Amino acid sequence: MLIALPCTVGMCIFAGPILNLLFPRASDGAVILQISSLTILFTVLDQTINAILQGYGKLRVPAMALGMGVITKLILNLILVPNPAFGVNGAAWGSVACHVVAFTITMAALRKVIKLNLTFKKFVIKPALAVTMMGICSYFIYFVFSGIIGQKMATILAIVVAVIIYVLAVIALKIFSKEEIKEMPYGEKICAVLEKMRIY
Repeated sequence: MLIALPCTVGMCIFAGPILNLLFPRASDGAVILQISSLTILFTVLDQTINAILQGYGKLRVPAMALGMGVITKLILNLILVPNPAFGVNGAAWGSVACHVVAFTITMAALRKVIKLNLTFKKFVIKPALAVTMMGICSYFIYFVFSGIIGQKMATILAIVVAVIIYVLAVIALKIFSKEEIKEMPYGEKICAVLEKMRIY
């Protein structure tokens, strides 16, 4: 969640500016990229769960879940793409549905294998708050500076600011416990600095 959620929101907010930065002569397709950004969250979570299930010997579940997702995508593609209201965007929505279905199935299987102690506040609410702060601040920076230093430089600046704001928000909201911080590389030193700053 801490990796996938900011990537999803960042890609959704800055779909147009990122396309313009990378492909200035072919920057269409921002809406498709915004829709497709939703797949990031479910893909990352699904891949993580798949690794756990495979570790428990449940090798068929991830394959079956992805198979059900592919069937869902195929059906939605056949329905949405020919529809003028969706068009090519229908294929993007089909991809989102594919990964949502796969994630739902693997998550249900995981809950049967092990008892999950996942608190909604820590794993959803706090990351969502951190991402909200990141999104508001970074878009404000882009909006203000795009008319001063140009859209491309404003996009790069906004992305850098987004990373900094997100890291600070994660620390301020105490999403990680002391024990979790200590398990990270240089965790003891990081924890000591945070304690001196009276954050923990």
